[in-house]
Amino acid sequence: MTQSRRVRAAAHIHSEWSDDAAWPLEKLVESFRRRRVDVLLMCEHSRGFSNAKWSRYVEACARASTPEVLVVPGLEYNDADNVVHVPVWGEVPFLGETPEIAEVLTRAEAEQGIAVFAHPWRRDAWRRFDPQWAKHLTAVEVWNRKYDGWAPNRRALALREELGVPGFVSLDFHTARQFFPLAMELTLDGATTRQTVESALREGHFEALAFSRSALRLASGATGTVLAAAELLRGVAAKALRGFR
Repeated sequence: MTQSRRVRAAAHIHSEWSDDAAWPLEKLVESFRRRRVDVLLMCEHSRGFSNAKWSRYVEACARASTPEVLVVPGLEYNDADNVVHVPVWGEVPFLGETPEIAEVLTRAEAEQGIAVFAHPWRRDAWRRFDPQWAKHLTAVEVWNRKYDGWAPNRRALALREELGVPGFVSLDFHTARQFFPLAMELTLDGATTRQTVESALREGHFEALAFSRSALRLASGATGTVLAAAELLRGVAAKALRGFR
């Protein structure tokens, strides 16, 4: 009988393979290992990729993996004017640099992949959301460290509930500023492999965590209110500091 186990994954991670990030895979592995992360759900921008580059990247992720940290390849697809973003994981063929989002979602589902609606409120991406997309989604990002800061996005939380899909938390890691205690806890059926990780995501065997607690429960309680206030103050302070430069 296979024994299930829980692992922590840092989601939506960019490396030097993306056109706006610079960290090598090996540096990411070591840095997240020190933070007790077991899995990196990579999420390189699709722009600049090709079938050949995707194959090389999958191989690079396998080489960068260690017994402590598994590197899972993934791509973040965007529409033509870079508004809607959808991270995809799984054995899904490369779909092009800027494919139609509807095609991304239907192809990902057909290939038993995983598709997540990323940062819905970045550039009002939610306004382009087609209700037909919901049936193809694995999850919606409700807390993106890069864009939402120290607190989950309340409007994204409401969208997740409206669509009836699970919530996802991610770092959207590009630089060290995105290190933050957000993680996806996955329940694996066996050892930590790309196959068991992707199966757990596909089957919904995951929970979004913040500060080692349920991110969804935290967001609905007093702690969520405190975090929202802290993020508001942080934003005001950051804007003021920029004014002095």
